[in-house]
Amino acid sequence: MLDNVDLLAVFKLMLKLTEAIMVLAGFIGALRFRHLSPALRYLAGVVWFGLLLELVSDVLSYRHVPNLFLGPLDSAGGFLLLSLVYRRALQSATFTRVQPWLAGAFVLYVGVSGLLLPETTRFKPLLQVVECLLVLLLVVLYFRKTLNELVVQQLTRDPIFWVSTGLLLYYLGKLQISLFSNYMMQYSKQFNIAVWTVHALLLAVMYSCFCVALWMRPQK
Repeated sequence: MLDNVDLLAVFKLMLKLTEAIMVLAGFIGALRFRHLSPALRYLAGVVWFGLLLELVSDVLSYRHVPNLFLGPLDSAGGFLLLSLVYRRALQSATFTRVQPWLAGAFVLYVGVSGLLLPETTRFKPLLQVVECLLVLLLVVLYFRKTLNELVVQQLTRDPIFWVSTGLLLYYLGKLQISLFSNYMMQYSKQFNIAVWTVHALLLAVMYSCFCVALWMRPQK
């Protein structure tokens, strides 16, 4: 059975792999930006925003400064950009009207949560749960539209399919982690490291799906 040192080494290796995939996704987004659809241009924005926060997080970690305050910024900015991705992808008049209110309400919730619980070193599982549910709602809307209209001949050639698949896998896992985060942090250090290693793996899978979506040419 792996000890804490081995698990920590695997966790650090997984983080490096995830960061490398994020950089690759950002590079592909920049390389193909002029040829991307409006939805995928917003996806490139999601990737660059994630890279920016990752860079800031690494700098803070290097200086031994708590970086948990970046979590709410990641949630608010990430969901805002993802809602714009699906606003373009769904091309639904109803969702186009609702999206600004939905994104605005969540950003407002993040802001109010920060004012009520201003501790920068505290993990906020409720905020993470709400974010996961909202992103999963976007994914469900895409698959529902795809199944109802049947306009996509090959799902694997639809970039938004890869985006949705990556988001589905990552946010389902993140939802479980957020729901049981308080228990995990108190259970054992070894178990906690193992869980966050899985989180890093899911993040790597999601950004790998983003790479595929940004690289491929959408079917007509």
